[in-house]
Amino acid sequence: MKHFLKVVALLTFTLLSACGPSLPSVPPGDIVTRSGEAMLKVPSMHFKIDISGAPVYLNKSVSLSLRSVEGDFARPDSMGVHLKVIAAVAAAEMDMIALGNEQYVTSILTGKWEVLPPQFGFNPAIMFDPKVGIEQLLKNGIDNAQLIGVESLDGVNVYHVKGSLDGARVQGMSGGMIGMGRIDAELWSEGGTFVPRRAILIDTASDPEKPSTWTMSFASFGKTVNITAPTIGQ
Repeated sequence: MKHFLKVVALLTFTLLSACGPSLPSVPPGDIVTRSGEAMLKVPSMHFKIDISGAPVYLNKSVSLSLRSVEGDFARPDSMGVHLKVIAAVAAAEMDMIALGNEQYVTSILTGKWEVLPPQFGFNPAIMFDPKVGIEQLLKNGIDNAQLIGVESLDGVNVYHVKGSLDGARVQGMSGGMIGMGRIDAELWSEGGTFVPRRAILIDTASDPEKPSTWTMSFASFGKTVNITAPTIGQ
């Protein structure tokens, strides 16, 4: 009886494995670099960034930390986003628009639009800058890239790759909000197109027990994005 149960379990595992997602075999390092190249060709996208663990400060002098960013980006440098932040001990929300060198944000106190203050310290559009953004980061590869497997993510078959980065490489992309130590990285890249669907960056030096973790998701590639400058004071 025990032998029979073992045979049944083995057959079930084999069938489930056979029914799982599959993609052509590609070296993990190539998956990462091709993801960067594919992302550079995408004209627009929707994205979301969730930050957990140790606080990531937009302005440390006033204890303004970032918890999430969600919005749309259109090349070359247009972005409209909604931010969730922690101001001192209270949760707050704000909107931001970036149009090239012009950046605007809604005031936490009044909700009205104003020019982005210099002390704010971070423009989300820098994350997709072709010279220092996540596309360039991926295009240049990650250290010790390993293929974790092929998975299904939101109904799409993706490669799941894991590796690490030197924190110095992500300073431009993060506006200096990620540390200089080792960064553990994971990437979920769509089969066929290689566009990134999800990425995780863990700032290992930020906190030994609860490190800052950036979980980024990307969707709606090529969507129509219309972003215009707001009226200051409204």
